[in-house]
Amino acid sequence: MPSFRRWGQSRLERKPESSFKFLAAVLVITFYLLIKEVQHPTEHVPFTAPRGAKIQHAQWRGTGNGHETRADSVKEAMQYTFRKYRENAWGFDDIRPVSGDPATSRNGWGAFIVDSASTLALMGLWDELSHSIEHILGIDFDVTEDLVDPFETTIRHLGGLLSLVDLYDAGLIPKHILHEEARDLILEHAVTLAQKLAPAYDTPTGMPWPRVDFDTEQGEPSPTFVFSDDPSKREYEHPVIGPARTGSSILENRVLTRLTGDAVYTKNSTLAWAPLVWTKWTTPWPGMADAPIDIMTGAPVARSRHWDRGHSSYYEYLFKITLLAPPTDPHLGLYKKRFLDSAYSLREHLSSRSAPTPKHTMQHLFIGRQDDKQFQNQQGHLACFAPGTILLAAKYYDQPSLRTFALALLEGCRHVYTSTPTNIGPETWSWTPNNSYSKPLFSPKSSRHEHEWTKTGFWSTQPAYKGRPEYVESLFYAWRITGEQRYRDWAWDAFTAMEKHCKAPFGYAQLADVWNEGEGNWVDTQESFWAAETLKYLWLTFTDVDTASLDTWVFSTEGHPFRMIR
Repeated sequence: MPSFRRWGQSRLERKPESSFKFLAAVLVITFYLLIKEVQHPTEHVPFTAPRGAKIQHAQWRGTGNGHETRADSVKEAMQYTFRKYRENAWGFDDIRPVSGDPATSRNGWGAFIVDSASTLALMGLWDELSHSIEHILGIDFDVTEDLVDPFETTIRHLGGLLSLVDLYDAGLIPKHILHEEARDLILEHAVTLAQKLAPAYDTPTGMPWPRVDFDTEQGEPSPTFVFSDDPSKREYEHPVIGPARTGSSILENRVLTRLTGDAVYTKNSTLAWAPLVWTKWTTPWPGMADAPIDIMTGAPVARSRHWDRGHSSYYEYLFKITLLAPPTDPHLGLYKKRFLDSAYSLREHLSSRSAPTPKHTMQHLFIGRQDDKQFQNQQGHLACFAPGTILLAAKYYDQPSLRTFALALLEGCRHVYTSTPTNIGPETWSWTPNNSYSKPLFSPKSSRHEHEWTKTGFWSTQPAYKGRPEYVESLFYAWRITGEQRYRDWAWDAFTAMEKHCKAPFGYAQLADVWNEGEGNWVDTQESFWAAETLKYLWLTFTDVDTASLDTWVFSTEGHPFRMIR
């Protein structure tokens, strides 16, 4: 475990009268960490990935040019999304795409505006970006009526603000749209927000509280933990957290440290995932975290292992930090080792070919989950991020077998899309594992399940589509890394399906059931990641490959581009 000092707030935020207490706390924590370092020495692993190695495909032979018609179609979808939001819900977090009603889901700071700004900047939608910047400069992060979720706020708001600064510094936003003073004010906003989030890290382990009360400046358990005042009725003794929530702030905070020179942000976010990276708990599969985890002790309180919802972005960041961090970071070698261990464990223990059916003889590769000793033959749409992230790592770390694995997983995600009447994949699905030595946990429970399984080799366990980006995100990476046209074509198939089935009077609706068609299938919800990620990755797939090159930019789990600074 790294021997860092840890504190919840920036040094600039400390009051003079608290200096003595603060110094005493630092000394106690430092002494404690030194003892732990003696008992459990930090594992030092040399970083052997070729610094400066290229990720993007190089020999395009003319195919790397933008497909203007397709790129313009996605840009028009973004313009439509933004226009309907601006006309009917400006300043609110979301718009309901069917009714046009405004909605507040992310503390009322205009989550859509902050989250979508980097998409507007990359697309060159300057009028829209000007309006967004005007709103962003007026946000008061001191004002919120609800407890704040550090994970969602970091990836959507903090990441969105920092990405704007990086895009400006790279010369990608004209000065008449974002001038130097406004750029500095946006960075000040990011610092303010990070300081407001700082009490999340005030735990014995450094793992964040699930919520923060901005009024009291205290971390809080999640609402699901405090449903009962009687501790005996709670599922766990202390608040718990999953790998994604504790392991998905290091990119944003690393960028904030680079832009401000204040190391506290990197230190806090490194300590937040330290119980995962420098775990002292024995795990049966190398690199894979057992979860959920007690934030007071760092001990896993269950044995759930997977790369799906609640776990996914930890593994994503475990690789991406080796792209973003400076080469002087002493932990890069260990991060690489942990990622490769987890990727190979995923392949060995959780990947599963579907068994053929009387009407579908093809077999497709999916990834399931492990709960204690039980394999769960179920995959979520969120897990379709894995092909893209593994493909990135396969190229950067020169791991050909992982490339094969990643592309096979991507084909599996493609199959669930092309198998439904809407040509859009469901939220979760199950399959019968081929050559399974034990009875699968999930099996078809209805005539509908049986029909879907017989026809396609899988059945939907949650048939909704929530506007998620993970499949097209992986297609973007596959296109940029392999240069194979089919991935661009697959992305176009997905976009045309979304355009046909999701476009509603005031935005793009989610679908209740991807096996049904028609307006009656709309769900009156549009998350900000629709604009921040789904449309961004689609547009980047069709525009010129030099735009936001993978050799220059790292995309956060919310799709915000950060500069690689070597």
